[in-house]
Amino acid sequence: MFMQDITRFASDPIQAQDASQDAAAPTGFGLVAGTRVETETGWRAIETLHIGDSLHTLDGGLARIVAMNRREVLPGEPVIRIAGGTFDACSDLLLMPGQDLLLDTMGLTDAPYACLSAETLAGRPGVSRAATPRRVEIVTPIFAEEEAVWAQSGVLLRCPGVRPDAVSAYPRLQARAAGVFLDARHHRSL
Repeated sequence: MFMQDITRFASDPIQAQDASQDAAAPTGFGLVAGTRVETETGWRAIETLHIGDSLHTLDGGLARIVAMNRREVLPGEPVIRIAGGTFDACSDLLLMPGQDLLLDTMGLTDAPYACLSAETLAGRPGVSRAATPRRVEIVTPIFAEEEAVWAQSGVLLRCPGVRPDAVSAYPRLQARAAGVFLDARHHRSL
């Protein structure tokens, strides 16, 4: 985070992957195949990425992927659908319910961004609960430190770092606080 790349000191990124077996993504976390993320070579579907690829982050730098968590979910798995044009998504976006997003606080708090799970957005304008229509791959890029990466051109998604016990730079708003924040944000945008 903040333009650091501690993995540059590792002789081989695969070693970082081996060391990150404890950094498996939490249940309900991850990016659904087809989600486009901003890489050093342009926008690419998440499922095409590999260890060693770099993604653009919130702070304007590039962060290298040191591990990947890949799994498949069956048809009917619950997901959150964010319609194109909502929360700066250029097109429809499917997220696992536990995937964290960062939203601009629009001056409602001292912090510039609020972190909340996709599940807390369900039922808001442009956001609905859905189910996967087919078997689909869920991919979670893992970095040396947690990062916020750009997806679908304007959505910031939080991705984990290698150390699962590290304190997050983006504390997550729990359901009640997220609801209050989203209501205030909606009224501010009117």
